[in-house]
Amino acid sequence: MTKVSVVFYYWILVVAVLLFSKTAGLAENNAAVIKILIVVTILYIGIAMISRSKGKALEEKRAKDGQNSNSDSTVNRRKKKK
Repeated sequence: MTKVSVVFYYWILVVAVLLFSKTAGLAENNAAVIKILIVVTILYIGIAMISRSKGKALEEKRAKDGQNSNSDSTVNRRKKKK
């Protein structure tokens, strides 16, 4: 995910949570709204960091596997040419 998409999804989440809390009657006053926003922000940051670290690990694994595959295929190609 790019930085723009992370911010965009955050604001979509905030709007959705605020609409839900308003319709459910949880946002009675300003203090409740601020607490809801703080909790949602902390949860989103945690989830975004976890998914980003998993994504980086997956990219590194794919890059490593790709390098190993490419090196094996080039060796096989060289053997075929001889």
